[in-house]
Amino acid sequence: MSLKSLCDTRWSCRFESLKVVSRRYTEIVTTLQEIQVGDAFILLKVIQTFDFIFHIHLMSVSLREAIAQVEITICSLESMKNDDEFNRIWNETMNICAENDIDEPDEQRKRKVPARLGGGDIISTTLAAKDNYRINSFYAVLDVIITSINERFNENSLSIVLLCEKLFLTNGFLNDLELQQIAQFYNMNYDELRSEQRFYKVALGQKKQINLSLATKFFVENNFHQSLNSMNNLLKILWTIPANTCECERSFSS
Repeated sequence: MSLKSLCDTRWSCRFESLKVVSRRYTEIVTTLQEIQVGDAFILLKVIQTFDFIFHIHLMSVSLREAIAQVEITICSLESMKNDDEFNRIWNETMNICAENDIDEPDEQRKRKVPARLGGGDIISTTLAAKDNYRINSFYAVLDVIITSINERFNENSLSIVLLCEKLFLTNGFLNDLELQQIAQFYNMNYDELRSEQRFYKVALGQKKQINLSLATKFFVENNFHQSLNSMNNLLKILWTIPANTCECERSFSS
């Protein structure tokens, strides 16, 4: 597994880069120690910190927990929001730091109350280093990930996509309510979509398409792309929904 080049627009490339750094951390440090000049010296100082190791390890663990089903992904991430999971990540980070002679995180320096506010007394709300990482890093990162997934994959949009897949991949008919939901969501003619579904399902017979590729092959071989306009548009939509999406990520690259 080799280091990856960083891409500004492809977030999947960013994850691959982080994954390699996480798995090859010791080898990277050894290489930079041998170079010890210019940018290598600066980079070595940056990555040989508790803060760097903790956050890159947290990023890798969080993303690894994500699986195909969005609902399961959210439940999985929600289940990580407990002290046992945090302690596991904390202990793994501490072990990596010990193996590479990296100092443990310092306690936040306590500040005195400014003189204009009375002065003298030390603020008692200062968090210990471990508590600071638990609250401001661990829980904060998980909350951001879960919120972003919920915003990107809202329940209504997911249900429509699943209905479209059901339309193409199974031999069972969608009921009127399900067809109306699709037609309304994509601004299609309901009567036309209902007629096309019957034509498609009759041709499909007792077959079940395993995946969208086989469904598309069946669709084209029977020239449905020329006669079933609404379903043809739905099929195009299904093919152009990126598997991994982000607002600043391009779906296609030249």
